[in-house]
Amino acid sequence: MIKKALFCTLNSKYIHSSLAPWCLFTACRAEGVSCEIKVSEGTVNEDIKEVYDRIISEKPDFVSFSCYIWNIKKTLRLCSMLKEKGIVIALGGPEVSYCQKAVLESNPFVDFVLSGEGEKTVPALLRALIAGDKTDIAGVSYRSGDSLIISQGAPIDFEKTASPYCEEYFSALGTRIAYIESSRGCPFSCAFCLSGRCGKVRFLPLDRVKGEMLMLTANGAKTVKFVDRTFNCNAKRAYEILSFIKEEYGRKIPRGVCFHFEIAADILTEELFDIIGTLPKGAVQFEVGIQSFNENTLKKINRRTDTASVEANVKRLLSFGNCHVHIDLIAGLPQEDYAGFVSGFNRAYNIGANMLQLGFLKILHGSPMCENKQEYPCTYSSEPPYEVISTPYISEKELGLLHICENELERLYNSARFPRTLSYVTRFMPPYDLFLGFGEFLLARGEKGSIPLDKYTCLAYEYFSVIRGVDKIKLRDLMLLDRLSTNNSDILPFCLKLQDDRLKKLKQHLAQAVPLKKGAVRSVGILYSENTAVYCDYDKEKDPVTLQWKINRISLDRLG
Repeated sequence: MIKKALFCTLNSKYIHSSLAPWCLFTACRAEGVSCEIKVSEGTVNEDIKEVYDRIISEKPDFVSFSCYIWNIKKTLRLCSMLKEKGIVIALGGPEVSYCQKAVLESNPFVDFVLSGEGEKTVPALLRALIAGDKTDIAGVSYRSGDSLIISQGAPIDFEKTASPYCEEYFSALGTRIAYIESSRGCPFSCAFCLSGRCGKVRFLPLDRVKGEMLMLTANGAKTVKFVDRTFNCNAKRAYEILSFIKEEYGRKIPRGVCFHFEIAADILTEELFDIIGTLPKGAVQFEVGIQSFNENTLKKINRRTDTASVEANVKRLLSFGNCHVHIDLIAGLPQEDYAGFVSGFNRAYNIGANMLQLGFLKILHGSPMCENKQEYPCTYSSEPPYEVISTPYISEKELGLLHICENELERLYNSARFPRTLSYVTRFMPPYDLFLGFGEFLLARGEKGSIPLDKYTCLAYEYFSVIRGVDKIKLRDLMLLDRLSTNNSDILPFCLKLQDDRLKKLKQHLAQAVPLKKGAVRSVGILYSENTAVYCDYDKEKDPVTLQWKINRISLDRLG
C-alpha cells in the first residue's frame, strides 16, 4: 500500500534547482492522488549515506528519481540501497526514457521506468499502485513475471499542466537559480540532441508565464533561467516576454534580477533587436549554440544554421553592451577534423562574446547519433556522460589537445579575469594556439588541477611575456588593470608588484581627494606604460555584463 511518495533528484551543484520533481508534485496534487507527497532535492556532491538517510527519514513507500547524465550513476547506487527497505522505485528523465529495457534488465531494484512527460503518467501510476490495479499505463515500463512490458509515453496537453510554483517550492528554493519553462519541444532535430524528440513546440499561455516570472522574482530569485530550447522560435512571443521584462524591471521585477534565454541567433528579427537594445543593463543574458562553423558538419547533424548571420547577429547583440552573451561550440561532431575545429574556434573567439564554451560531444540515449551508429561512426565512453573518444575525422590525441585548450579557456577567458590581457596577447598569437600553448606550459611545470589565482596570474605573465612582439611593461600594466577590476583585494600577486615611492604619496592623496566609504576596500597601482595612476574602489556591485569594477585614472603629473 502506497501511503507516501517522494519525488527526488540529485542536482549537479547546490546552486542549481530542478523543476521536474515539482512538476510531478503539483500534478499529483491537481489530480487528487490520495497518498502523501513530498519533494527531496540533493546534489551529486553530497555523501550518498547522507542523502539516503534524508530520504529514509521521510519513511516513503514510493520514491521516484529524475535521471540525467550527471546523476545516473549515483542515483542507481542510491536506489539499490533504498530497495533494501522495500521501497517501490521508479526512474524517469532523459537518461532512462529511451533505454527502458536496458535499465530494467541491469537494475533489478528498479520497479518502473517512466518515459516522456510525467504529469499524467506519475499520478496514474500512483493511483494504480494505491488501488492495487494493473499498471498498464502509457509511458510506464515494468516487469511482468519473466517478461518486460515496455511502453513509450505520448505528448500531453502541456498548456493545461499545473504550475510547479507552489508554496513548498519557494520554501525549498532559497537563493538557488530558478528555472522556468514557457515551451516544450524544439523546432530543430539535431542528431546529437533529444529536444527534437519531444514533439512539436508547445507553449504555455503568456499570462501564466508572466505571472510565474513575477512569482519567482518576488520570492527572491536573482537568476531565472528559461529552459525553452529555442526561446525565439516564435519571434512575436519572445518579443512580448522581453517587452514585459522592460516594462516591469525596477517595478514588479526587482532590479538585479537576470533572465537567461537560449536563442538561435540567425533567426533574430529586427523587432527583437529593437527591444533587446533597450533592455536595462544586466536584465537578460543569452546563450547561443553555434556548435560548429563547418557547413558539412551542420548538414550531417540536421542543424539548420546560417553561420554568417549567427556571427553578425551575435556581434550586434554585443554592441548593445547591456546583455551578457554566451556562445557554444561542440568538439567531436561528424565530418569536422582537428584543423577545421581549430579554425572554427578562432572564428568563434574573435566574435568577442562574454563567454565561449568548448563542449565535447556526448552520445545520449535516444539521440539519432546513438540509434544510428552506422550513419554516425565514433567511439565513445560506455559510462555517463558518454563523451566521444574519437571519430573518423578527429583522433583521441587531438581531442586531448582540445581538452587542454578548454581548461585554459575556462580559467583565462570564461573567468572574465583577464579581458585586457587576452585582447593584447592575441594580437601576437592565434587564440587557440595561446590557450593550448599555455596549457601545455602548465603541464610541463607539473601544474595539474586547481592553481591559486595569484600563482596562476604569475604563470600567465611568465608565459605571455616571452611571446614574440609582447612588451613586458605593457603586459604587466594590462594584467594589473585586470587584477584591480576583477578582484576586490588590495593585495597584488608578486609578479605585478613594483617598488615605487610614489605609491605611498598616491594613497595619501586619494584618501584626502576621494575619501573611501566606510568598510570599503581600495586597490591602487601605477601604469608605467602610460605614466598614470589607477585605483579601484570595491564599494558597489560589479558591472552585470562585464563582471568588472570601475577603474579610475589619475595623471601622475598631478602628484607633483
